[in-house]
Amino acid sequence: MLTEIDKTSKDCITCGLEHQHKFCPNCGEPRLTKKITFSSIIEDTFSSVINMDRGILFNIKSLIVHPKKITLDYVSGKRKGVLNPISFLVLSITLYLIILNYIHPPKKAIDLSDPAMTALRRTSAETGHFLREYIKYFWILSVAPLALSLRIFFHRFNFFEQMAVSSFIIAQSTFVGIISYFIFRAPLIFDPVVYLLIIILGVRIFSEKNRMIESFLSMLGVMALFVIQLILIVACVGVVIYYW
Repeated sequence: MLTEIDKTSKDCITCGLEHQHKFCPNCGEPRLTKKITFSSIIEDTFSSVINMDRGILFNIKSLIVHPKKITLDYVSGKRKGVLNPISFLVLSITLYLIILNYIHPPKKAIDLSDPAMTALRRTSAETGHFLREYIKYFWILSVAPLALSLRIFFHRFNFFEQMAVSSFIIAQSTFVGIISYFIFRAPLIFDPVVYLLIIILGVRIFSEKNRMIESFLSMLGVMALFVIQLILIVACVGVVIYYW
């Protein structure tokens, strides 16, 4: 229900600009606002999730139908209705972790108190357990190496713009990886379906007219460099744990 002050006020409640438009021409704040009630909170929450014209589903739909358009528009500043790529990424990975932990709760740590176990075996076992249980949490770090790889092979955007594009790609691939997990039971970082989708999205986003093959070959190079960087990240984590 609209408040009386909202119906009669000519001033924007946020910036104070006097206007008679539906939205403030200066800051975009709606002139007519609803009272905050339990139903309005639920309505706004679900609207942000299931609305095909903005939010999560808008991103997912656009990255399926027109991945090049949504990424180019976002980088160029046309961001109305688009969920921020970092928020999109965090939400996708959070959902994945919730589902994964629900299906396979973290296992108890290995008992390292056995005196017969050598220091090397103890450290190796601890490192292996850490990587096995917590490597899924490092997936969000994959955005940076993917952005660097895309920047090297495609020179259209700067590194931080490539970070936004990579966030779109990784987030969308994560949502597909959630579905794929129920079929193949493979973690994201080892799921070939996820990497295949990254290649497909990269080709669709960066390909130019009549240069599809060239873009595909470039994406293979991107993927090779991307995987090498992921391996190095995992190896560095293992080394840090080993010498901790």
